[in-house]
Amino acid sequence: MTQDAPRVAVVGGGIAGLTAAYGLAKRGIAVEVLEREATPGGRMRSERHGAFVVERGAQFIASSYRNMHALASELGVGSLIHPLRNTRNAVLKRGRFVASEYEGLNAIRRSRDLTWQSKLRLLRILFPLWRYRKLLDFYRPEKAAPLDDESAAEYVRRQFGREVLDYLVEPAFASTFTVLPENLSKAFLLSTVATMFGGFRLQAFNGGNGALTQALASRLPVRLNADAGRVEATAEGVTIRLRDGPPVEADAAVVAVPGDGVAALCPVLTDGEQRFFDTVRYASSIVVFVMAGAEAEPGFYGAGISRAEGVRLYGMAVENAKEGVVPAGKAMFNCAFSEELAAELARASDDEVLEALREELAKLPLRGLDTIEGYAVHRWPALVPQFYPGYHRSLARFLSRAERSPRLFFAGDYLVGPYTEAALTSGLRAAKECAARLGR
Repeated sequence: MTQDAPRVAVVGGGIAGLTAAYGLAKRGIAVEVLEREATPGGRMRSERHGAFVVERGAQFIASSYRNMHALASELGVGSLIHPLRNTRNAVLKRGRFVASEYEGLNAIRRSRDLTWQSKLRLLRILFPLWRYRKLLDFYRPEKAAPLDDESAAEYVRRQFGREVLDYLVEPAFASTFTVLPENLSKAFLLSTVATMFGGFRLQAFNGGNGALTQALASRLPVRLNADAGRVEATAEGVTIRLRDGPPVEADAAVVAVPGDGVAALCPVLTDGEQRFFDTVRYASSIVVFVMAGAEAEPGFYGAGISRAEGVRLYGMAVENAKEGVVPAGKAMFNCAFSEELAAELARASDDEVLEALREELAKLPLRGLDTIEGYAVHRWPALVPQFYPGYHRSLARFLSRAERSPRLFFAGDYLVGPYTEAALTSGLRAAKECAARLGR
């Protein structure tokens, strides 16, 4: 390999890896994406089930995703982004769905999920949001490390009371991130609330959010069914040993796989890197899409469910709010299982998973579920990274490390946040860092 034409292998063809590869290619670097599955896209991929389009991962994007909007426009798919037709939210309270809005204090004021006493206590959030505003950066979560001193559950219970925890914070965060408040830090909570109060609108790509990863993959050399078993890096270059096929040689590699799998894939890490990757944790879940008759549509887009209600689902969303994914006269919704229920069903068949879902749905005030026409079960052992208490501090140490593995670069949502915009942003940064090291 010559210095004039460096080669970089990107391990992982999700949104982080594809974005990193695209950024490298734009800088004149020969790049190849190695994706272990038969289809690129990872957790931002859309699948067609008859006349329905099912999201295999990312359910929506936001108007505030500046990097994603810029990339979509550059790739010619920006015109496919549309706001959701219905952005109303609900929470299950005492067996009924009641309005629950999160996009700022005015929205919370209008919602019906909290008493006025709890809403008044929520005003206390304004002071830390103002006081720590320079630390609460959506794109730089490591800045909030000084606030990473307790869990979101502890902080909310102490500051705002049990009702706010049970019927605002837990349903909102568990249904969005499939993570309970005790497994999220105060730093993550405040950063997310600051972002929500900054203003955004839910959006999606017409025909499925996989339109973005498809557009990226179409412009890149992507080798499918290429399962990397080991990434060996030295001062001279990188060798990627595939489980089936000859090894891949490159000048450098971007490792864009879930963070909890990096250490097993890369045996040559510095001690500091090894310690960090040992701290990366992901939430696991089972997400089931159900295709049904139109009468099953309840009139809201997303609903969060507190454990206090005795339903073992974190939440559900109605896909009819999106363009080009549900045929006329039909309805489709997705349900995220609690981690507890997902663990119980880890070895169950899809039919058994559907039966368990029916039992939980029977506890909800929904109609039309006797007209189920189809379903899709997605099992996620690593769905989203958990920004648990202490993780922001660990991330800050990793990003500021002086000793780094030779010719290895990393991309993934665990470096920025449990969102597609975060994964994409990490890919942009990995491409920039890798190109600079290679003199590009």
